[in-house]
Amino acid sequence: MEHSPAIDVLHVVEAFGGGVAAAVRDYVRDLPEARHHIVCRLRPEAEALGAQWRQDFASVTAITGGQLGAVRTVRETIRELHPAVVHSHSSYAGVWARVAGIGLDGFRSVYTPHAWAFAREDKSRLERAAFRGVERVLLHRTDVLAGCSRAELAPARAWRSDVELVHVPNIAELEADSTPTLVQQPSDPRGLLIVGSGRLTAQKDPAWFRAAVRAVRAEGHPVRALWVGGGDETMQADLESAGIEVTGWIPPAQVERHLAEADLYLHTAAWEGFPITVLEAAQLGRPIAVRSIQAFHEVSLPVVLDRPSDLAERWERIAEHATREQMVSQQDRALRENCAGVQHDRLAQAYGLEVRPWGVGGRGAPGRQSATQIVDGVTRETKGSAELAGYAGPSR
Repeated sequence: MEHSPAIDVLHVVEAFGGGVAAAVRDYVRDLPEARHHIVCRLRPEAEALGAQWRQDFASVTAITGGQLGAVRTVRETIRELHPAVVHSHSSYAGVWARVAGIGLDGFRSVYTPHAWAFAREDKSRLERAAFRGVERVLLHRTDVLAGCSRAELAPARAWRSDVELVHVPNIAELEADSTPTLVQQPSDPRGLLIVGSGRLTAQKDPAWFRAAVRAVRAEGHPVRALWVGGGDETMQADLESAGIEVTGWIPPAQVERHLAEADLYLHTAAWEGFPITVLEAAQLGRPIAVRSIQAFHEVSLPVVLDRPSDLAERWERIAEHATREQMVSQQDRALRENCAGVQHDRLAQAYGLEVRPWGVGGRGAPGRQSATQIVDGVTRETKGSAELAGYAGPSR
């Protein structure tokens, strides 16, 4: 059987770390029919990923300059690699990639916002309007909007742009030794364990988590509370002063161990693309409650909260063993599209690749792989090609 050379895909990432890093690595491992390259800045917490992450990519280029330097680095990398696809992730990277591509042809421009910048509640109305205007203009330099949730596609649909819209769902790849566990009967006299997760920033809104925990305790219900992640020291101190333990930055395997211990995973972010920690908690069989934000509007999760006090109002029911078992069953149905097979086929569609659908020709779910550590600098190492059924060609 003849083998076609793999196409080259260049991922442009504003800050490699957290959920975006997890999403990009899932794309890479889920679509081996392409050679994946990355140009990125590195977040401090990225070091928690381990030592071998760069082996996921055929090449890694680190950005160290400012905004103009980033555009220059992306443009130079496009010229060097001649990729068939340039896939930018999040707002700044979306600007860098689409500005860097001006005057360059031969590639398909794919953009995933991973949460629109104009949804940021920590910005003024004027700033958010400016973000919206920039995104709307840059959409004309975009071939495919690859939303990580259906809700993320809604703005482009409302703008009536001719950009192709593809829902590429986020997935969760657990560590090899992570397995789902059954919902347990309460046994700790200190109460059920509520777990939150993420970088301590305005986006993840740990103050909302703290308020929800306090509301439950104020109603006389003993609960333990844990925040998995690190970041802003003032936010961490606020959580700890409310009797909430904070882990700081820890490797992915430890994150999963903490999630697996949760009696309830509470996701409190003020805005999101689609949070991978929610998917990880679901895969681990943990009951989930989420804050009502746009990312979840088209997903029928069983417990959606408008206010922190809503958790206290519903706590007696949530604390029941049977209720939490029902929550897990409903979550599984609601998140059935967030799987490797769907992501593979949708990503191939976004890239213009004609590949065998997932499950055809012996294809199955990819093996779980350990996460690894961030390595700075530039590495060039070409990997072998993968079998393709065909490539539709660039749109640009």
